Amino acid sequence: MSSTVASPMSTLASSSSGRKSTSFTPELQSMMFSLGDARRPLHETAVLVEDIVHTQLINLLQQAAEVSQLRGARVISAEDLLFLMRKDKKKLRRLLKYMFFRDYKSKIVKGIEEDDLLEDKFNSSNTNKRQKLAQDFLNSIDQTGELLAMFEDDEIDDVKQERMERAERQTRMMDSVQYAEFCESRQLSFSKKASKFRDWLDCSSMEIKPNAVAMEILAYLAYETVAQLVDLALLVKQDMAPKAGDPFSHAISATFIQYHNSAESTAACGIEAQSDAIQPSHIREAIRRYGHKIGPLSPFTSAYRRNGMTFLAC
Repeated sequence: MSSTVASPMSTLASSSSGRKSTSFTPELQSMMFSLGDARRPLHETAVLVEDIVHTQLINLLQQAAEVSQLRGARVISAEDLLFLMRKDKKKLRRLLKYMFFRDYKSKIVKGIEEDDLLEDKFNSSNTNKRQKLAQDFLNSIDQTGELLAMFEDDEIDDVKQERMERAERQTRMMDSVQYAEFCESRQLSFSKKASKFRDWLDCSSMEIKPNAVAMEILAYLAYETVAQLVDLALLVKQDMAPKAGDPFSHAISATFIQYHNSAESTAACGIEAQSDAIQPSHIREAIRRYGHKIGPLSPFTSAYRRNGMTFLAC
């Protein structure tokens, strides 16, 4: 990513304007609430998050299709996505745990009908199919043993731990109605809207289409991308908040100003003071910082980028 966020954001703007009407904005607002945003996340922020996630997933699908073609396959499969994620060990480890969980859940809920759930198309007599698929493929490309070692790794996931702690803090002051709403929001995922998710990614127009397992992984990566955007935006929001005793707290950063013209900036600052919700400016600044290997977000920075765009998904 360049020194500004113009290139990716211009891509996002053009992609959203030309995209069909399928939208996950309402669901994304609920997801963002469950991940740490205000109880009523801003619609404009959710629209921006949707554009970013959609662009990331479309680019990921394009890359996966290229990998699939190179190995002479007719569909995009889990192997293609695992191959693309091999450089980011932390996210790959998280995905492997997710696949193990899905296998385990399949054993528990087998025979129970769940509306439009991706896993229904993947249930089989082989109850550890996801885990075996991943293990066999990683074994075929692992030259050092690092990838296979992740199956035995019990290391605590600091990111997941932080999200759980944040959720616990969120619920401390909730009444029963708010808590019920929060719990319902935590159940939302892209995988529970399988048909809509396929339409959203326009899979029907692709020459090489993702199979059921690949769609399951893509749905997982879409949610993880939303979660990471919220994680990073909350750090930016905290960083931008005026601090007691800070002689420079009255100043607005240049990076904040660059996303607003003079009229919009005045309005945005007014909203900023009145709302605890994540603002579009927080998301844009998070993306800008994520693209640089310096500063407080550097530990979260992707190990590599493709097509000039830093990837959050993998």
